Amino acid sequence: MFMKRFIFGFILLGILSSLIYFSYTFFKTPTYKIRFNSNGGTKIESIVIKENEKVNSLPKITKDNYNFLGWYDNDLLFDVNMPITKDYNLEAKWEEKDIPTYTIRFNTLTNEEIEPLIVKEGEVIDGLPFIEATGQTFIGWSYQNKKIDKITGSKDMTLVALWQR
Repeated sequence: MFMKRFIFGFILLGILSSLIYFSYTFFKTPTYKIRFNSNGGTKIESIVIKENEKVNSLPKITKDNYNFLGWYDNDLLFDVNMPITKDYNLEAKWEEKDIPTYTIRFNTLTNEEIEPLIVKEGEVIDGLPFIEATGQTFIGWSYQNKKIDKITGSKDMTLVALWQR
């Protein structure tokens, strides 16, 4: 008698376990993956969304000297209010920022003229022009009476040649 109950209980447990497994598998809501290609911007990990749910918001990312325009599916801006029914590979679109430029002029204190340099904001120039003059030794450039070896684009400047006789 005990053995029959044990076998019956074991069979019943197996049937219930199978029903739970198959109902979970059968009725489980499908999920979809949204992948992000930031095109040089901040790296973003993929997200998983259940079928027919909405994303509501997507990550905002950054990239130096660019404005983020949004996430695109092919050439269409991705609609976060659209129910998800498939996987997506979204791509960031960027627009280059207008970067201020500055003019660096050179006063050689001689008859020699040097074309001005146009530098972008934040750009570093460490290879300043070398010039020669008869009877003098060029020792570098100065700005506001201080010798400099490089400049960083931050304002218009006039550099003055330093000479030694």
